[in-house]
Amino acid sequence: MVTLGQLWARRELALEIAVDPVGARSREVTIVHSSELPEVDEWLAGGEVLLTIGVGQDLTADSAGDYIARLKRVGVHALGIGLGRDLPSVELPPSLVDHARAHDLALFGVPEPVPFVAVVDAFTRMREEESNREVSRAGSAGRRFATALARQGPAALVAELSAALGSEVHFVSPTGRGLTGQNAPADVRAELIAEAVGTSLAPRLLRAAGGRYEAVPIGDDRVSGWILAGRDAAVASRTRGLLLATAAALLGLSVIDQPLSRGESTLFSTTLSASEARAEWVLRTGTPALSRAEFTIVGGVRGDGAEQLFGDLGGGTLTARAGSMIGVLHSGDPLVARVAEVTGVDRLFVKSLPLTQVHHTWTVWRTQNDTVNSDVRALLSVIDEAAAVRFVEEVLGALLASQDGQDLLVTLRSFIASGGVRDAVAAELGIHRHTVRARLQRIERLLGRDLSRPDTVHAVAIALELAEL
Repeated sequence: MVTLGQLWARRELALEIAVDPVGARSREVTIVHSSELPEVDEWLAGGEVLLTIGVGQDLTADSAGDYIARLKRVGVHALGIGLGRDLPSVELPPSLVDHARAHDLALFGVPEPVPFVAVVDAFTRMREEESNREVSRAGSAGRRFATALARQGPAALVAELSAALGSEVHFVSPTGRGLTGQNAPADVRAELIAEAVGTSLAPRLLRAAGGRYEAVPIGDDRVSGWILAGRDAAVASRTRGLLLATAAALLGLSVIDQPLSRGESTLFSTTLSASEARAEWVLRTGTPALSRAEFTIVGGVRGDGAEQLFGDLGGGTLTARAGSMIGVLHSGDPLVARVAEVTGVDRLFVKSLPLTQVHHTWTVWRTQNDTVNSDVRALLSVIDEAAAVRFVEEVLGALLASQDGQDLLVTLRSFIASGGVRDAVAAELGIHRHTVRARLQRIERLLGRDLSRPDTVHAVAIALELAEL
């Protein structure tokens, strides 16, 4: 940044300082420009150094006091007056100096023969020099970040970033779970969960009880982590942005986007004794043994976004999935409800249960879901065959007629059965998730439909059922 004091110190300008309020020299100047408009304050945003010779505003008149007051009110840092024998003022008017002192506005004269353009050029050069220094500092810090990451891992990079910014820094998961240290504060985690489901990968400013944080997302097509940095950093905003962007790019290399683990806890799949259930809880969560936990079952799940977030909440949370349902077993974590809220899933069941009853409860809900699917198939079986053929042709015709239709059809069936979880499709078919993505894009082009829309998925699912019947 360029301060008013640095601008005043330029010897070639020989500026005459008349009013120098306390703290004025340390203020960051955003721009230097000239204007003769008497109502120029309507066009200012704050942080300016304004230059004028007093053509539109008589600097000796009583109205000059109001002029000074308006400039101060909009945040002008200093007023410079052009002085010369052919200008309205040869020296600063004493009444103007008094008005500036009364309103605590920095005031200086630009003596003859220094033109205003020389002041503007000096500021511009100083800004460019500072910008180059910022880029150089950021480049040097980036090399330190890369070395720290390569030699000691993400925690060392985060420590280097914290030192460079002069503020507290955290590297956390999409839900705010600490990846190199402590979790983010609970209220910050609630905000991060909401931000993680958005489509923007731009930095966010979060306000929490502990202060303000800048949250910089890590990831390509979706958030896979966050850098949380306190807003009390002592570095210039441009340098700060460069440092955070560099750190985010490097940390992105350490966050591996792996498929969801499908190895669910035996608490969901097996009837266990009380001691076996407690031991399984400790083994799976790494938290102290307990005999009861809160069991939340959500429905209407599409894709793997909600499942990723539930599974990312950390210790004390276990998940299982059956089609469009997810079971979440936890020790009363309020963030479970937050994930359900921001992802738009339906909370079907919420109750505190003994761990020994989890398997039975989950089995009942899964059976009900399977029964509903069987009932749907029974209903579809009585539809007129000609109408069914027309519907299948209308929805799936282009896909069935394509040369790679069989592979695409298998992929589409797996996609529908898994509730839209692409990693599950890749695991079931034994193909790379990028192959799944490419196939789904081709399927959407052939169908002329968007598979992220619930109505499309319902229509395709019915067409697939009818095709089998």
